[in-house]
Amino acid sequence: MSSIPFYAKKFVSGINIEEAFAVVERLNDKKICVTLDLLGENISEKQQAIKFVDEYDILLKKISEKKLDCYVSIKLTMLGLDIDFDFCYNNLSQIMRIADHYNIRVALDMEGSDYTERTIVIYERAAKEFKNIEIVLQAYLVRTEDDVKRILAANGRVRLCKGAYKEPPEKAIKKMSQIVENYKKLIQKLLLEGQRICIASHDDDIIDFCIEFIEKNNIPKDRYEFQMLYGMREKTWSRIREKGHNMTIYVPYGDQWQAYYARRLAERKENVFFVLKNLFKS
Repeated sequence: MSSIPFYAKKFVSGINIEEAFAVVERLNDKKICVTLDLLGENISEKQQAIKFVDEYDILLKKISEKKLDCYVSIKLTMLGLDIDFDFCYNNLSQIMRIADHYNIRVALDMEGSDYTERTIVIYERAAKEFKNIEIVLQAYLVRTEDDVKRILAANGRVRLCKGAYKEPPEKAIKKMSQIVENYKKLIQKLLLEGQRICIASHDDDIIDFCIEFIEKNNIPKDRYEFQMLYGMREKTWSRIREKGHNMTIYVPYGDQWQAYYARRLAERKENVFFVLKNLFKS
């Protein structure tokens, strides 16, 4: 398909780098940072992974050339995590060498719980070699409190989100009120002890809590940022930025948009209502 249909265009910036960069430049004009996500995951052939590595290499170089306020997010299954651990790490290392050369951040997106441990192990190893690596943790997983300690012991650079994958009750907190409370508990420790903390949430309760905590504890602005998904609550982005806080928008692009769009609705049924609600919420 050569273009994004109207119903997905709100959430996916485009098919190619040029379309994605047009969105990045518009957001940069509003003093908003972007993390770009080239769509793709769970590949089964090494050549597919190598192709993604090449695309990320080009992406990083073009971000540097255009001097954009932008970094990138990557899923390790698109680099071959399902194929071979060392193959995946070598692919990530190639990307990280270029990212460090241009001083561009790279965030390891967190996938389902079957990948959590392997993703953290790769992050811990990469954090010893590369300066610009960071990772995503999910507040609804039971294990995340222990994982926070591991990230703080590595380089303390993390994005905390609630979590969206469908998980069994022995692995994940199910009640939203309890997820929110766990998020608040974890984010306090991260903001006090972390090096760069990304507060990824559309929840007003969490956003207000974090702003109050940041101001009360005089957390330096270069140690945190708020994050939201492209297409969600644009007026809220602007309000947070106008209050003097760093704001980053997660912007996906690529020809595999359909899988991304469908999965985001299907991962948890709550997401369907969340997306519909946020179509009309600012």
